[in-house]
Amino acid sequence: MLTAFFYPDRISSQGNENFVNFHLKNETFQGGKLLTQDLDYYFDVEKGNLVVYGSFPQNHIKISNRLGEVKIYFPEKNSVKLLQNQFFSSENELIYYFLSNNFYDLGLAKEGFAVSDSHFDGKYQVVTWNSPVGMKKITKVVLVFENDHPVYSAYFEMNGRIVRKIFYYNYQVFRNFIMPMKVTQISYLSEKDSVIQRNTWSAIKFSGTPSSVYFNFKIPDDAKVSQ
Repeated sequence: MLTAFFYPDRISSQGNENFVNFHLKNETFQGGKLLTQDLDYYFDVEKGNLVVYGSFPQNHIKISNRLGEVKIYFPEKNSVKLLQNQFFSSENELIYYFLSNNFYDLGLAKEGFAVSDSHFDGKYQVVTWNSPVGMKKITKVVLVFENDHPVYSAYFEMNGRIVRKIFYYNYQVFRNFIMPMKVTQISYLSEKDSVIQRNTWSAIKFSGTPSSVYFNFKIPDDAKVSQ
């Protein structure tokens, strides 16, 4: 069994300051090339609405909610792309799990995974989650905790090969939660090819009222829907 570090799954982030904005730097390394993206996030935690502004490969504004409804707006073209899938839910964002102090499974339970083993290896708690029936690619996920906070996860396929490793580090303590400010993911596409992604969060700010127009950003009514 997991140790008792379960928390409520609804929060008011820092007191009643439900509006959270922060910067995310994403670095992706593959095939000897480094791609860097800078994104600004605007999260209304109480409503579950998330707005993300990015400039690569072109200016775009992505709006998502906890239902998985996504709108991606391209200002220069005045066009919008519509998507809907629970996978895109704003509550599947990694930062949401930590803002809500609900990081014991990092979303695995929602996907149908179930705990099959939990034990301590020195100071680390190792928890194994078996995949639900019907999932073909991943058979299990191993989460490793230190001081009740995740520091490592590994995703295994049927032959026992690890296809993804994720490292959580540089934790920072806020008033009501703790957050890893850096996360590095290694995805093994084949035995000779992998993709390394590093996400670095910074400038996390809280407010009781919207501190930016992006919190309430509305897509123009005359925007054209693109495929």
